[in-house]
Amino acid sequence: MPFSSPHLSSLYRYPLKSCAGEALEHALVGDEGLAGDRRFMLARPDGRFVTARTHPRLELMQVQTDDEVLVLRFPGQVALELARSAFDRAPFATEVWGDRFEALTTTREADAWCSDVLEEPVHLLCLDDRSPRYRPSIGQRVGFADGYPLLLIGEGSLDDLNARLGPSQDKPHRMAQFRPNLVVAGSAAFAEDGWRRLRIGEVELGVAEPCARCAMITVDPATGRFLPGKEPLKTLATYRRGDEGKVLFGQNLVVLKEGRLALGDEVEILA
Repeated sequence: MPFSSPHLSSLYRYPLKSCAGEALEHALVGDEGLAGDRRFMLARPDGRFVTARTHPRLELMQVQTDDEVLVLRFPGQVALELARSAFDRAPFATEVWGDRFEALTTTREADAWCSDVLEEPVHLLCLDDRSPRYRPSIGQRVGFADGYPLLLIGEGSLDDLNARLGPSQDKPHRMAQFRPNLVVAGSAAFAEDGWRRLRIGEVELGVAEPCARCAMITVDPATGRFLPGKEPLKTLATYRRGDEGKVLFGQNLVVLKEGRLALGDEVEILA
């Protein structure tokens, strides 16, 4: 079937690592990704980071923030509103997938609120305008994201996956399960596998490598619980395994030119 010109159909950021996504109409993109994306993270007292891989209920936490205020919401909890000027901002040693660096503390009140949600002691950490985490493998700074500034997925790729649903899967999988920043409509299934350099709005992006998927995609964002049967990871494993045996879905991006992008912007394939 014919496809319309590829264009940006959805845009998401995740202020807190593993929290609910925030749908945007436009965004500024710097070398570390979308402005405000994954600038907060939860960590245990020993510095180990916490995600929905082990705490799926984190995906029910909604986080709103700007230059002045941070607001945290979770079902059954009284919302917490904090002035960012009140953050302690003390250095705190942490790590993300082997990258060791110092983030900053927020407040004891925030730590207590998040600890109540997760039912174990955690600290709510933040980053300055420039992250101290530098990844030599991509030659860029990155915030609390797993490894790359941005993740892109084509709608056609999700449609292809849902077309393969077995009789035990009674509803289609949602894009929110895969936690992309950029969603592209108007392209064939997995067309993004062949893209190397893109322009969207003012922004130029390099495709670094496919995104290897894990149990995170089996969390239902609507319930904060794991889906039965290890789906959709199980189905993806039947046809989306890479050379190293990893299950691949979506493309990790690096930022080549900063700027602004918005919903509806054409996705130009430069290479």
